[in-house]
Amino acid sequence: MTNKTEIVNDNGKELLSSDQRGGKRTLLRVVGWFGVVIAAPFFLWAPLGLTGLVPSMIDVFGIVGLRFPASFTIAGLLLASIGFHQV
Repeated sequence: MTNKTEIVNDNGKELLSSDQRGGKRTLLRVVGWFGVVIAAPFFLWAPLGLTGLVPSMIDVFGIVGLRFPASFTIAGLLLASIGFHQV
């Protein structure tokens, strides 16, 4: 016997069953981890560039070109915040 919980609105109409919420949570977690993977290279490259182990981002992209890795990092962080948001 399965325990199936339902979320209903004020009119008694079912919004999401527990099975649907579980699938949605899994999808959101995948989106969250995808965002972390997109943002991770910046967080690894920045300290390694400061120590001189790899060329710094400024050397590779220039001051004006930093907007490209920054935009990917921000997009990854936004995806992670959406994916890991507690509903």
